[in-house]
Amino acid sequence: MERKRKQKPVKHKSANLKGSHAINVLSFIFGFADSLFVYVLSSFFARVIGSDNVGVFYLVTFTIVFVLLWQLRSLIHRIGGSIRTFFLLILAAIATSAGLSMIPIGWPAAVLVVLLLVVTNLAWVTLDVVLEEFSEDGVTGRVRGLHLTIMNAGILLAPFFSTKVLAMADFGGIFFGITLGYVILLALSIIFLRNGRTPETADMEARSAWRKMLREPNLLSIYIISFALEFFYVIMVIYTPIHLLALGFSWEDIGLVFTVMLLPFVLLQYPLGVLADKRFGEKEFLIMSLGLAFAVTMAIGLFSSTSLFFWAVLLFLSRVGAAGIEVLRDAYFYKQIDGGDDDLIAFFRTARPAANIVGAVLAIPLLALFPLQSVFFLASAVLLVSLFFAFRLEDTPPEVELSRG
Repeated sequence: MERKRKQKPVKHKSANLKGSHAINVLSFIFGFADSLFVYVLSSFFARVIGSDNVGVFYLVTFTIVFVLLWQLRSLIHRIGGSIRTFFLLILAAIATSAGLSMIPIGWPAAVLVVLLLVVTNLAWVTLDVVLEEFSEDGVTGRVRGLHLTIMNAGILLAPFFSTKVLAMADFGGIFFGITLGYVILLALSIIFLRNGRTPETADMEARSAWRKMLREPNLLSIYIISFALEFFYVIMVIYTPIHLLALGFSWEDIGLVFTVMLLPFVLLQYPLGVLADKRFGEKEFLIMSLGLAFAVTMAIGLFSSTSLFFWAVLLFLSRVGAAGIEVLRDAYFYKQIDGGDDDLIAFFRTARPAANIVGAVLAIPLLALFPLQSVFFLASAVLLVSLFFAFRLEDTPPEVELSRG
C-alpha cells in the first residue's frame, strides 16, 4: 500500500536550504573534532585492557547510547528543545575532553572516554533531528548528499592530523585538540542556531515502530541495510588500526592510508544523491555499493600485505562502497516516510548503537577463538545478508520518471 507524503509549502524550501547549510558547517567542524579520536580510540583502549578486549568498551558505550535514545523526547522536552539540547551536549563534551587532556591513560580516563562517546553520539542525533526539519522529499538525496559530503570533508582531514599529534604528544595532545574543536563548534552553533526552530521528536515506542517496519517490507529492508553499514563501520573503526599496527605500520603510515581511504565520502556522496533524485532512484546503486563493500571486506580478512599502497587502495575501495550505502540509505528511508512518522525516524536512528552492541558482543568471543582477521569475515557476512534485502527494495521513482507521468 503506497504511503502518502505531506507536501510542504514551496516558500518554506528556501528557508530550509539556508538552515541546512548552517548545519552543514557545524557538521564539518563536528566531524573533524570527532574523528581526531575515533580512529585511534582502539589503541587507547588497548593500552588499558588489551587489544583482544577493546570491544568491551564499545559494548558498554553503545548499550548506554541505545538506552538513552529511547528517552530522547523526554530529555529534549525537559531541556527545552533539540537545539538547546545540542548546546548542552557539546558543552558536556568540552568539559569531558578537557578533563581527558589532563589525566594519564588508565581506567579513570577510559570511563571519561566512554562518557565522551555517549555525549557525542547523542549530540549527532539531536543535530540530525534539526536537519530533518530542512529536508524535502524531492531533494532528500541532494540535501543528505551535500550534508554527508561536507561532514565527511571534515572527517577526511582528521586522521592525518590525529596520527601526527599522537606521535608527538600522545593522547593528551589528541584530547586538547578535540577540546578546541568543540569550543569552536559550540560558538558557531550559538551563532547559527540561537534563533532556530526546535522541532519536536517522537516518543520512541519500540513495539509500535517495529510493527510498522514489519508491515512495510521496504522500511524493514532499509533498516537492515543501515544496520549492516553501521556493523561494517564498528568493525573497521575498531580493528583496522589494530590490524595495521600488527602488520608493522606506524601511526604516520596509518594516518596517510586513512586519509586516502576517506576520499570517496567527499567525492561521491553528493553526485550519487543527485543521480538518485533525478535519474535512477536508489536501488541499483545500493546493490552495487553493498556488493563492493562485501567483496573488499572479505579481501581485507584474506590478505596480510605489508605494502602501504596495497592497503590504501583496498581501504579506499571499501569506502567507495560504504559512501554509496550511506547516502542512498538516508535518501531512500526519508523518501519512504512523511511528517507523521517520527517514531520510525527515531527507530531508524537505533541502527548505529544496535550494530555497535551486536558487533562488540560477537567480536569478543570470536577473537577469543580465532585470529583478528575473523572479524572482517564477520562484517562481510553481515553485508552479504543485507545485499539480499537490497534486492527486495521497491525503487523510488526519480524525477525523470515523475515528469513523464
